[in-house]
Amino acid sequence: MVNGKEPLLAKGCELRSMLNVWFILMNIAVAGFVGGVTNHLAIKMLFHPRREWRLFGIRVPFTPGLIPKRKDEIGRSLGKVVGEYLVTAHGLSQMLQKPETKARLEQALGRIVTDWTGREITVRELLAKWLAPEKADEWISRLAGWLRERMGRGIEWLWLEKGLGDMKLSELLPDWSEEKRERFVEWGVDLLIEEIRKELMSPNGEHMLRQMTNQFMGQTGGFLGALAGMFMDESKTVEKIRAALLQQLESANVRITLGHFIRKKVEQFEDMSLSVVLEAAAKEESLPFLKEKAQSLLRFEDWLHKLGEARLDEALGRYRETLLEYTPEVAERLLALLANHMERIIEAIELPKIVEGQIARFPIERVEEIILGVSGKEFRAITWLGVLLGGIIGLIQSLLLPLFNSM
Repeated sequence: MVNGKEPLLAKGCELRSMLNVWFILMNIAVAGFVGGVTNHLAIKMLFHPRREWRLFGIRVPFTPGLIPKRKDEIGRSLGKVVGEYLVTAHGLSQMLQKPETKARLEQALGRIVTDWTGREITVRELLAKWLAPEKADEWISRLAGWLRERMGRGIEWLWLEKGLGDMKLSELLPDWSEEKRERFVEWGVDLLIEEIRKELMSPNGEHMLRQMTNQFMGQTGGFLGALAGMFMDESKTVEKIRAALLQQLESANVRITLGHFIRKKVEQFEDMSLSVVLEAAAKEESLPFLKEKAQSLLRFEDWLHKLGEARLDEALGRYRETLLEYTPEVAERLLALLANHMERIIEAIELPKIVEGQIARFPIERVEEIILGVSGKEFRAITWLGVLLGGIIGLIQSLLLPLFNSM
């Protein structure tokens, strides 16, 4: 009997060993499967579901996914990181100061100058590419009105805020001195005498002298007047009077008298303000008069219409080489201006809000594609790591379970 039971016991032990092996393998497989599926679901739950799920009015946990749920917070955080640490005013300023940045800007400006100075089209034709003809005329009128308004404000600013109207003429004249006043008086005397001489020698001057002679003869009257009219030649009389006047103009007394007169007037004008002088000359308030005269002289609409008919190659072509020579200086000044005001520019454009807005408008599907495209291998490795860890946990569990059962 003993010999008959031994084969049965051996077969039972062998069967138990096989069952234990299959039990261990099943534990490893199940635990590995659970670990892999868990990690895969965890990765998917970063992006899914896109929206919140509700069951009987109660929100289902873990919906929406992490990234859709935190999209606004991610946008704010990224905007803050970009604005405060990545794209900073200091970093951009350093980038603008690099020689290669200046070289690229010089090349770009050179291409623009070459292109614009060689175009065989008018300014109006250029505007027609972006604006309809009636819109171009409206734009010209609006620009002319804006220029007139700016000019008026500029005159008011100079006249009132900067006190130009209250400044004396002596303060407005550069380096005005007593010596310059005397030179001005001498120049004025010479100019006045020369103008009087020209007037006396002109037909108008001769006509004036004839009228004065006839009037003088008429005022004499009586026998002497008639006798003088009979024996005096009018033409010779006019010539003698003109010669006498011209001789007197060259005399020292006349020059002194004219000099005293001009000097007195100059001294009076020196102490007068510019507004008083203009009001005395125009017989109206100085500021409106000045603005009106400036607008009548500066016809912005006519200038803009003429500018519209000018061809770019004719108007700018002759200045091409000069403009190209100034390109390096313009590039340097432009970069320096941007670098000096970079902090204000960054604050003005509100870079964090721009980043936040772009992320808010960015489709979550596209975000998933980008992240999985960049980190797909890593995510698959995480999934397989879950399988490996699950299998190890299943193996350890299978080995420890008999020990607990035997206790």
